[in-house]
Amino acid sequence: MKSMKLSSVVFTIVAVISIVVLLLFALVGYNTPYEEDPKFVAPKMTDLLLVWMYILTAVTAVLAIISAIMQATKGAKTEKAKGLIGKTGLISAAVLIISLVAGFIAGAADKDTLLINGKAFAAAENKTDFMITDVSLVSIIIMLVFCVLVLIWSMLTQRKS
Repeated sequence: MKSMKLSSVVFTIVAVISIVVLLLFALVGYNTPYEEDPKFVAPKMTDLLLVWMYILTAVTAVLAIISAIMQATKGAKTEKAKGLIGKTGLISAAVLIISLVAGFIAGAADKDTLLINGKAFAAAENKTDFMITDVSLVSIIIMLVFCVLVLIWSMLTQRKS
């Protein structure tokens, strides 16, 4: 019961902070012109929004790793760990690794030129930045598709009680 109350309090705090950060981003200096090219907009609270997203991403990654380790160690000790249910941690880790490898392959093959704030950036100039972006985006898309498929499979195979 304590863990349920703690998780709901933490969720509420994170949601309130996220709403405040988004409101600050959208309402405080959103139409500030970009210094180098006034045709573009440079919101004042972009850095705050990015830092908050980095914090949420880092905490999520750490909690996901801890959860996977705990589930793998706990799952191996229980009798219910037989079958597909007992291997969800292993399946999730495999999908993550496959998605990261696919993102790396897609990033290595990318030779496009991007237009950022009116300036052309070739992939060869900023290879590391583009590689990280490609790996992340492709990985997110693959994991999202996998989650939707698992959700559909779960709904179709769920026993009616």
